[in-house]
Amino acid sequence: MSVGEVALSKAPIPEDPEILSRHIKSLGHFFRADILGICRLPQYAVYSHDMNGNPVELNHQFAIVVLVDQDYITMNASTGNDWISSSQSHRSYSATAFITCMMANYIKRLGYPARAHYSGNYQVIVPPLLLQAGIGELSRMGNSVINPFLGPRFKAAVVTTDLPLLPDKPVDFGLQEFCQKCVKCAVECPPGYPDG
Repeated sequence: MSVGEVALSKAPIPEDPEILSRHIKSLGHFFRADILGICRLPQYAVYSHDMNGNPVELNHQFAIVVLVDQDYITMNASTGNDWISSSQSHRSYSATAFITCMMANYIKRLGYPARAHYSGNYQVIVPPLLLQAGIGELSRMGNSVINPFLGPRFKAAVVTTDLPLLPDKPVDFGLQEFCQKCVKCAVECPPGYPDG
């Protein structure tokens, strides 16, 4: 969701998807996003209904995935169930909401439809978009996507739009092979699922 209507006429910008993709990623970094990726929006990643049970109709062509780092030093000092852990998580979710709302509003001013999807307001399923946008690979840690630079230490939000963009490609940095050998998360799992 984002405020503002789509401009009645399109801005005089190049319609080259490569140029627009670079521009949008630069905008995201300007708003303090740490990593951005772009993919086509597959319909299997769109919820059928919102949290109130209303049908979701979202037919945008592209998804811009925005990541905010949760800060290594703070994360490393946290036990995971202390006050700073929750605060850190909410700070990152708030940052992704701010970034995606600003980006969606900017895209609307260019004359293209756009919608921000952030904590409490998602109409899309984020993990498949993280994979398709080249943000990371799926790990053994539940449905977590691991980024090669941030690991799982990020929060993500999405802007969907019809602005013509150039999708990134999924990445393979060897995580699947590593997870088959490491299995630390399976061994340390509190419910005791050592075979994963």
